[in-house]
Amino acid sequence: MLRLIRHDGVTELRVASLASRVFGYTVSAFLTGDGVLVDSGIPAVRREFARALGGRLPRGAVITHHHEDHAGNVPWLVAAGVPVWLAPATLAALRRHEPIGLYRRVTWHAMAPLDHAPVPFDPAPLEMVATPGHSADHHVVWDAASRTLFAGDLFLGVQVRIAHRDEDPYALVASLERAAALEPVRMFCAHRGLVTDAAAQLRAKAAWHRATLAEIARRIDAGHDDARIVTELFGGESTTGRASFGEYSRASLVGAVRRRRVHGS
Repeated sequence: MLRLIRHDGVTELRVASLASRVFGYTVSAFLTGDGVLVDSGIPAVRREFARALGGRLPRGAVITHHHEDHAGNVPWLVAAGVPVWLAPATLAALRRHEPIGLYRRVTWHAMAPLDHAPVPFDPAPLEMVATPGHSADHHVVWDAASRTLFAGDLFLGVQVRIAHRDEDPYALVASLERAAALEPVRMFCAHRGLVTDAAAQLRAKAAWHRATLAEIARRIDAGHDDARIVTELFGGESTTGRASFGEYSRASLVGAVRRRRVHGS
């Protein structure tokens, strides 16, 4: 499934596979009026994605991070000769082509290997801003002229009670504050589409996340185990957490705080 949504100066390409629709998940790539593609859609809809571009390839693409719902069609873009901006860590992850969990293969499908070096792309005047947390290689795209932030997976919502096992929620808070300091007027979130009052929304998430991490830490210091914290603070594990066997779960968020308490990192 692919749906085109027109915004002022931006076209949103909202995509989903059959399986992701069952779970209520969609993800969007965005095409600027200047012909820059932000993220590349999921592997499951590569043909639809190509058709939606109407035979007119973007003049360049930028990829926020290596997850397959964002970088899923990078191999196709590279093969088509589209210049692509990738952070070095993102490029390295795509070249490693590590296996992904079953729930991700079912939802988005696995990417093809990236066997060829992309043609480098300079997205200026768009600015790529490092915003680690959701993943170590995560970047957002800042358009200062229109005060528009293409947020990748930085935002997702104010009260997000779930995390990947390798996420760093403390780095995420700092990244949210860094992005909010740009004072964006609008934000395009990969899983929520257009978000208005963007700076306030980013600050609200940073504040909620900081308070939640502090509460998890307080309960850990009081001797509560992770399962008890998930139950008492979040009402139990999420459906996604169970379907992913804990890879993307509320327990992973609690576990990240415990690692910080135990190891200091």
